[in-house]
Amino acid sequence: GRRRYNTALLNLNGTIGRGAVGTDMNAIPAAAIERIEVLRDGASSQYGSDAIGGVINVVMKKNTKGTTVYSHFGQHYEGDGGMRQVGITQGFKLGKEGYLTLSGDLRHRDATNRVGDYRGTVYSTNVAADEVLIAQRGFSRKKNMHIGNSEVDNAGFVVNLGAPISSNIQFFLTGSMNAREGKAAGFYRYPRQTSQVITELYPDGFLPFIYSSIRDKSVMAGLEGKTAGGINWDISQTSGGNSFRFDVKNTNNASQYALREKAQTEFYAGTLKFNQHTTNLNATKDFGALLGLPSFNVAAGAEFRVDNYVIVAGEEASYKNYDVPSGRAGGSQVFPGFEPQNAVDENRQVYGAYVDLESDITDKFLVNVAGRFENYSDFGSNVAGKLAMRYKIIDALSIRGSLSNGFRAPSMHQRYLSNVATVFVNSVPVQQGTFRNNSVIAEAFGIPSLTAEKSTNVSAGLTSRLKGGWNFTVDGYQINIKDRIVLTGSFSKSSPVVASILANYPDVNAAQFFTNAIDTRTKGVDFVISKVSKMGVGNLTATLAANFTETEVSNVDPLPQKLAGDPSLGTRLLDREQRARIEVAQPRNKLSASINYNVSKVNFYLRSTRYGEVTSLQNDLTKPFRDQTFDARIITDASLGYKLLNFITFTIGATNIGNIYPERLNDPVAGGEGDVITSFGRFLYSRAATQFGFNGGYYYTSIVLDIHNIGSLKNAKKQVP
Repeated sequence: GRRRYNTALLNLNGTIGRGAVGTDMNAIPAAAIERIEVLRDGASSQYGSDAIGGVINVVMKKNTKGTTVYSHFGQHYEGDGGMRQVGITQGFKLGKEGYLTLSGDLRHRDATNRVGDYRGTVYSTNVAADEVLIAQRGFSRKKNMHIGNSEVDNAGFVVNLGAPISSNIQFFLTGSMNAREGKAAGFYRYPRQTSQVITELYPDGFLPFIYSSIRDKSVMAGLEGKTAGGINWDISQTSGGNSFRFDVKNTNNASQYALREKAQTEFYAGTLKFNQHTTNLNATKDFGALLGLPSFNVAAGAEFRVDNYVIVAGEEASYKNYDVPSGRAGGSQVFPGFEPQNAVDENRQVYGAYVDLESDITDKFLVNVAGRFENYSDFGSNVAGKLAMRYKIIDALSIRGSLSNGFRAPSMHQRYLSNVATVFVNSVPVQQGTFRNNSVIAEAFGIPSLTAEKSTNVSAGLTSRLKGGWNFTVDGYQINIKDRIVLTGSFSKSSPVVASILANYPDVNAAQFFTNAIDTRTKGVDFVISKVSKMGVGNLTATLAANFTETEVSNVDPLPQKLAGDPSLGTRLLDREQRARIEVAQPRNKLSASINYNVSKVNFYLRSTRYGEVTSLQNDLTKPFRDQTFDARIITDASLGYKLLNFITFTIGATNIGNIYPERLNDPVAGGEGDVITSFGRFLYSRAATQFGFNGGYYYTSIVLDIHNIGSLKNAKKQVP
């Protein structure tokens, strides 16, 4: 019911969502969730100007009595990725009308690994000599990297409370805490890579690991009530945040090579933090009776928000180069730590106020008009508006549509993050710097100061409830975003212009920035049809859903004048690979068909989903064979549940029951393009374009124990044969 804070982590990897900041749904225990609501309309005028495409609302359980315990155990067909999860919800009644619900879960997930066998050189760039050394050392080319899900331990807890403090005022509170420990691997460092490896420490090279310690905390408290004049009101304060600590292990700082065996192998690389404090006041009243209308609901409210973004530097050895002339890389391999110059502690304030009017003008015609004013301390003011209408053509058929606009200020992460990381370009390690948008370096490159994204959202559709249990909806939409923020391509020192700008950064081979470089247009259609019917002694629900979506880049800004002298940099603001991630790297169509059959104590569920084709494009136009389109795939999930003694439910099932994998990467003859495309045979599946992941089938069993009171348990025991 209130705005949720973002994660502290910003996605800088070459994957879908590059440059974006997410909200971590995994920090909310599944045991605490009653249901999830999705508003797919543009909602900037009601919930905040960044709600360009809609809102997701996670509704917490309000149990007043009883205990629910659930467990889940499963693993992938390959024998890895095991999941073990246990959760509990306990409800208490507070007085006559209050509630207290406590929920928590513990979850452990093992890593998965879908790496291919390595076929590159290990000890020497001379292939013949290297094969001799491999045989002598007994080095195995089998799966010497980890590509797949990371290993994770997760613990979460939620308290949800509501209690009346007078006849017309209620106090409410929701608090949550989550702790997560992760372990993820990077690229293997081979001993021939002398600029990355201290061979006295690791004569056979090493696989570095990033250990992440993630902490989430949130508390929302407030009052709600109703005045004598019939006005419903609420006031609340929400404070929450996320921190992400990086520790790098089984690695080295190659510039410490003079220390030999005494060089460090573990490093604290720094911490990211994001905190948010939001105050809300809302009031609503229906004036329909006074105006002689079926309804005329007026809602108004105000919001004050403080965002805080922090980067804490790592220990010195995690980032420092102790011998620059040696040519060895400084900092901890796989993730060089944040330097003191990267450290920030920045705040911004956001003020907002909205008015929402919704009225049934007639029994058939509903109109909704809303407007919201917001002021960002760092990006100025904006007004967002929305007009939505619904007309009931007949009782069983309605037509609806909306027009809205939005405004999304750059996230604080996008504005203030800076660091240096090791990335691999054509299997070659490169130290790439992400520089702050307001930095001297960004100014030297001619990168303009970040501004807000602006959007318009148009949608129209039909909804119907027909006789015989038939329901269907169809909606079309178009979202235009102007000045969309992207993370640029890599500006490499191979360009003389770039080399001159980065001359004072010997440890940095390339640079990238956030900038408002493009405009995009997204258009699509959603379609859902369902049928509820009796089948024998049971009930059958069948659903068919489809989505067709296309996003295109409608404009790319020209290169800054300071870089225009080098034609090779012409597409760096949005290179071909990044453009493909926006336009074709996600399925443009998705179809899903499902059936859910309940009979007595048995439940059967079956769903098949078709994911459309995706395409990965490379930047080198002289080698079109590096581009690849991956065929559509159909994934089927199934489960069978049985309710025993009315309070125990057993379920067995599988996701991706057919063990379907995406189409593999093209892999021409080893020693040529195959080594570039698959990184010497290690990557079997694309990272740049994805449909549903590449872990294969997963089977599981779950048990739910639902005890409303001790008496039901005693009665159940008497029934056991």
